Order: sequence, then structure tokens, then C-alpha cells
Amino acid sequence: MRAGARIVAVSVPGAMNAASAPPRPPGPRSRSGPAAARLVYVDWLRVLAVLGVFVIHVCSPFDPWDEWHIVNAERSRLAGEVIVLMAPWIMPLFMLLAGVSAWYSLQRRDNVAYLRERVTRVLLPLFVGTLLLVPPQVYLERRLHREFTGSLWAFYPHFFDGIYPRGNFSWHHLWFLAHLFLYSVLALPLFRYWQSDQGRAQLQWIARVFAGPAGLLWLALPLVLERHLLWWIFPERHMLTSDWSNHAMLFVAYIYGFALAGEPGLGAAMDVQWPRALVTAGATTTLLLIGTWVGVLPARLPDPYALGYLAFWTVYAIGAWASMVAVLGAARRWLNCETRELRYGREIGYGWYLVHQPIIVAIAYVVVQWRASVPEKLAVLLSVSLAGTLAGAELLRRLPSARPIFGMRPVS
Repeated sequence: MRAGARIVAVSVPGAMNAASAPPRPPGPRSRSGPAAARLVYVDWLRVLAVLGVFVIHVCSPFDPWDEWHIVNAERSRLAGEVIVLMAPWIMPLFMLLAGVSAWYSLQRRDNVAYLRERVTRVLLPLFVGTLLLVPPQVYLERRLHREFTGSLWAFYPHFFDGIYPRGNFSWHHLWFLAHLFLYSVLALPLFRYWQSDQGRAQLQWIARVFAGPAGLLWLALPLVLERHLLWWIFPERHMLTSDWSNHAMLFVAYIYGFALAGEPGLGAAMDVQWPRALVTAGATTTLLLIGTWVGVLPARLPDPYALGYLAFWTVYAIGAWASMVAVLGAARRWLNCETRELRYGREIGYGWYLVHQPIIVAIAYVVVQWRASVPEKLAVLLSVSLAGTLAGAELLRRLPSARPIFGMRPVS
């Protein structure tokens, strides 16, 4: 995603299966005995969310409200609506799931082992992916805009010229890994405290406070406040040192995920409240979709801190949190079935995340230059990118030497 992208832009969350484990999950469990060492519904959500982000990035070249890395001359409002549908909550959901996983990871690791795992599973693939998977994306963008005419080999030294988008150096879709690693370090003292007797008592008190009919929706308040206060002040997006608005939302989601995993009372509240959250999420999403369709959003956001501005970000933040509660609650209720498809999704999920955007960018580079309609281009981009991403993820799965450097676990 470009720096300064508008609110509807979405980039892929990384660390797709960043850590799982678990003795006894706070929600329903599908297996028993030694094999039950996974949160099945969390694994399902990771797999489905990565597929959702794949669809978003396929739609991105045709998004009428944002400029992606590769763009088509003719845009599609329908493609833009697909992005708007998931933009408020998909990235925070990934961070929420990472927080859930962090609880179980810290249950069976000391601090040194936990940080070592973060380095090998998050920081190493960020480093390797930035050097191997991102340069071809920037190269194709520069070629499309006639800003570079040589080969990829000739372009590679120029990848380190300046910071994207004015320069070339970027981590593109891997930005989430940088954020996740930072949050893993910063939140460690709080997480260890919450695993102590005193901290568990605090979590139990929090669960009692939010156990009312729609009590969990009050947890949207920090997200509302940070959107009101920070979005306009810090316009940079996905820069680790300046993206304070997204830091606030993502870091809060990460902490919420840890608390939900650590306190069964919060999980029980979610099991009761998720249908109400689903209604709230549907209402807020409908308002956002109507706003985009009539042309009010996102091209014409209200003036900063005006009443309309505050109303918009209130709806946005409440919808984001309500969607996360609804999705997680529904998954706890309905997605606790271990299947062959899920086992395969676990094995290729991280690889899918790593390779999907370079493949989409490469195919889009060709497709947007065709003389064809948007539906035809979109269909080709979707089908060919799907096949290419599946092949790329399967290749990583079958290369034992590649798996460690890309943060992937051995095949089970």
C-alpha cells in the first residue's frame, strides 16, 4: 500500500499463523487429547482472512478511490465496495488473532524463547521478503509508469534509492510483520503481568465489567478516540516511526486478543454478545457503503474535527470493533471442525501471504495494459493470480531449505 493511502486501502496482515498452541481454549473445542493443541476456530479465521485479503488485492488495481501499486485506467465502483466492506476490520482482526496466539505461546515459553521465536517467525521473513519479494513489485510499478526501462537485475541496486513512494525502498505488504514484531516486544511486560495471579484477577474484573448485554462494544471507545485524535495529525501510513493512528488501532486489537484468550469470562461474553455485534457491524458497514456509493466517502471526508468528521470516525471505529467481535464470536460457535482443507491451509497459509502480492502485481502489470473490459480483466487477474499464488505457496511448502528463512514451520 502506498504511504498516505486513503482509508479504504488495505494491505495484507502478515504472521498468518504466527503462533498457536494451547491447553484449553476459552471457547468451544473440537478435539480432545494431545491432538487438541490448536485453536481450530482461530486457524480457520487466519486461513479465511488471508483469502479475503487476496480478493482485496485483486480488486485494488480497479479501486476508484485509491492508487495502488499497479492501476487500471478504468476503475470499478464494485471493486472499490469490496475493499470498503472489509477495510475497517480486516487488519485489526489479524492483529487480534496474533494476540490470541501470543497468550498460548507465552504459556509454554520463557521470555527469551518467545523473543527468539518472534525473530525467526516474524523478523527474519520480513528481512528476506523485503529483499526478495518486494523489489520486483517496485520494479514493475516503475516500468509501468516509464520511470525505469532496464531489467530487474539492473533495477535492483536502485531499490535502495530513497524511501517509497518517492524512492524505491519499501516493505510493501510485509509492513504488518514489522508492526507485529514491535508490538510483541512492547506488550511483553503487560502480557507477563496478566499471566500473574494479580494480572488474572484484573482480567476477571474486566470480564465482569463488560459482561452486560452489549458490554464488549464499549471496548470500541479507545478506537473511536484514536481515530478522532490521531488520523488527521499523523497522515503517514505503515511507516513504523510515524503511523501513530494505525499503531493505536492495531496495538489495541493485539492487546484485546491476548485478554480474550487469557480470560474465559471475556470469551463467554463474546459467545453471548456476538449476534448483537453482528447487527451493529451490519448497520455501520451499510452506512459506509452508502457513503461511498453516493460519492461522499472516501473522496470527500468532512473537514478535520468537524461534526461530520467525528461522526464518520465514530461509525468507522465502532464498526471495526463490532465486526471483530461478530467474526470471532461466530467462528467460536461454528468453526471448530478440523478438516483436511484446514490442515492444508495451515501449511501453506504463511507462504500464501508472502507470495500473493508479488504474483498479483506481476499479473496485473500485464492485464491492465490489455484492451479489455474491467470485468474481463478482473476475471483473468483473479483466476491467474489464484493459480499462481497456490503454486507459489505450494513450492515454498515443498522446499525444506526455504521454509525456515520465510518463517514457516516444518510440514506436520
